[in-house]
Amino acid sequence: MKIIDRHLLRQFLVPLAYCFAAFTMVYVIFDLFNNLTDFIQGRTPFLSVLRFYVMMVPASLTYIMPVSLLLAVLWSLSGLTKNNELTAMRACGVSMGRLMTPLALVGLAAALLVTAVNETVGSYAAYWTRQFVRAQLREDKMGVYVYGPLAYHNRAARRTWMIHRYNTLTHEMQNVEVIQHNARGLDAYKILAPRARFAGGRWWFEDARRQLYDEYGSPRGAPRAEPMRQMEEFSEVPDDFANEVKEPEFLSAAELIKFIRTHPQMSRDAVRRFLVDFHSRLALPWGCLIAVLFGIPFGNMTGRKGALRGVLLCVLMFFSSWVLVSVGLWAGKKGYAAPWVAGWGPILLYLGIGIRMAARIR
Repeated sequence: MKIIDRHLLRQFLVPLAYCFAAFTMVYVIFDLFNNLTDFIQGRTPFLSVLRFYVMMVPASLTYIMPVSLLLAVLWSLSGLTKNNELTAMRACGVSMGRLMTPLALVGLAAALLVTAVNETVGSYAAYWTRQFVRAQLREDKMGVYVYGPLAYHNRAARRTWMIHRYNTLTHEMQNVEVIQHNARGLDAYKILAPRARFAGGRWWFEDARRQLYDEYGSPRGAPRAEPMRQMEEFSEVPDDFANEVKEPEFLSAAELIKFIRTHPQMSRDAVRRFLVDFHSRLALPWGCLIAVLFGIPFGNMTGRKGALRGVLLCVLMFFSSWVLVSVGLWAGKKGYAAPWVAGWGPILLYLGIGIRMAARIR
């Protein structure tokens, strides 16, 4: 990395850290005003509240990171322009495109980072924080995590689960019945248990009763009782059941696609809505790169024509992209636009505008 790149990154990353911390605090304070009464009435321990706001960061990264990048670019370039540092660098024969490459790469890296967070911990954190708030005013706080009755069919493994009660937090089941089908669609065996739990990467059935069937689906002997049975042959994991009861907004892109594939009975309207959410999950993180591309020309302008004008124009243009994103999602879910157009269209449009604006800097 050249000295000039290190200098530009230092001038950019320090304001970025400040902006990210500031917007995170604003987000936390705003949320605290909404939920403080619930925390007080629910007598929520301080450490639990602290954990709640730590979990809120990955859940809201899609919104905090782009605006932080935008203001950091405006801040850093405004200072470099006012001090004539950019003019001196360009006088030495370095093009504006070359100077802005490190900033654009940071925007690209931020987009990939937000995508990775959304696909790993972001969706879970969003669901956890929502359930945490709902639990505070309940005497039975674990009740918000319990669902049932719940049915799940694993078509690939030819296995059907019927669960009376399932706890999405502890991964415990009550009154569970699992039916394994053979290649002909008949029962191969059936397992019933009053309790089941997930530990060590395996499902454990307590006080299980296992009934075998012959190739024609007729019972083979009496059910066999087992105090504790480890289900090594079961490939299902807790998220498979939790995703059955979560709203689409709390599913990652990979989970949305898996849900569509494992529910071929869904209506076309439902599939379309899930596909719109899928494309939106993958498209929205690229707002980080758009923020940087919008900030570069306006940040260069602020040092010469006044900061207020550049900041206001840039912020208005950037937030207009979020309005168009919302319109696109609405149109996609109503069937007025194809799912990929609804999810990617506004992002690609503003990405093209940002690239053109940044390329025209002289």
